[in-house]
Amino acid sequence: MQKEAPAAADGVAAAIRKFPCSACGAEVLWAPGAAVLLCPYCGTRQEVAPADEIVVERALADGLAAPRDLGWGAARKTVRCTRCGATESLDPGLAATSCAFCGTATIVDTPADPLMVRPEGIVPFAIDQRNALTRFRDWIGKLWFRPGDLRQKATVDSLRGVYIPFWTFDAETHSVWRAEAGFHENVRRGSSTERRTRWEWRQGVLEKAFDDMPVPASRGLQPLETRPIEPFPTADLTPFDPRYLPGFVAEEVGVDLEHGWAFAKQRMQLEVRAACAAAVPGDTHRNLQVQTEFSEVGYKGALLPVWIAAYQYGGKTYRFLVNGATGKVAGKAPVSWPKILIAVGTVLLLLLIFANL
Repeated sequence: MQKEAPAAADGVAAAIRKFPCSACGAEVLWAPGAAVLLCPYCGTRQEVAPADEIVVERALADGLAAPRDLGWGAARKTVRCTRCGATESLDPGLAATSCAFCGTATIVDTPADPLMVRPEGIVPFAIDQRNALTRFRDWIGKLWFRPGDLRQKATVDSLRGVYIPFWTFDAETHSVWRAEAGFHENVRRGSSTERRTRWEWRQGVLEKAFDDMPVPASRGLQPLETRPIEPFPTADLTPFDPRYLPGFVAEEVGVDLEHGWAFAKQRMQLEVRAACAAAVPGDTHRNLQVQTEFSEVGYKGALLPVWIAAYQYGGKTYRFLVNGATGKVAGKAPVSWPKILIAVGTVLLLLLIFANL
């Protein structure tokens, strides 16, 4: 029988735990490709039993009233980047030398916040670092007009697995729209024909449901950066278990639920408006007015897997992201203006040559 994941007593996480190898006692790591806990020393594998709980949406009003689960529930070390502000949680034995988000060495140890809100669910890494790096290099290889040393940045050391905190939102929407619908008509004027537009006021009602709209609760990544690697398989969300964390960075929640919902609501309103615009009859429209009511608003907190490559190039920060569940790749890269100028010059030269033939 499935049941909801239980809350920790008094809102505080269970006792801090470590995860030793059953054979040699060393700390084990989560192995994405094998989906097991793997000892890096003796190779012993330990299965993580599937949870018999499910992660269910909570009413937004309840979440805004009081957080439920706090802390990581496992021994973690916390560092903060003084440049971009991201707060990262690491394995205690790891020595962080640079920020996973901006690539700079401006990180300092900081006390862990025992009242940190812990997401209820997690999508474990399914893509390992080697697989992610292969996809990363394939993507870089398809780019045009990039600096010659760009490939050197795509090293194993620069690609880090990070669990990014997200809020996901569900909502039902009821919208009433009103607009001037335009109908094009061809009218004869003497020997010529001209097109005119006849305008009529129309109105309608639109019902639209949203399921698991993701909003990153991250200080290190912006919403527009993560959108190209969506979707994440949030239907496979499993109750949070700290055994999925060893070997990976986990960013602390940096955007609270209230601000996360404000962003999701704005995104939903844009989608609703686009759907209403598509519902207006005729050939075109103007003066679209939309009034939307939201109901049944629910949310989940989730840690979603992302491989991140961040580096400084020419004084700017560039990031590449790989969806740690699906392998989808997106990012930005510097442009080589000399290569662009050479290409443009070559095209102009060829055009000049052919013009004189």
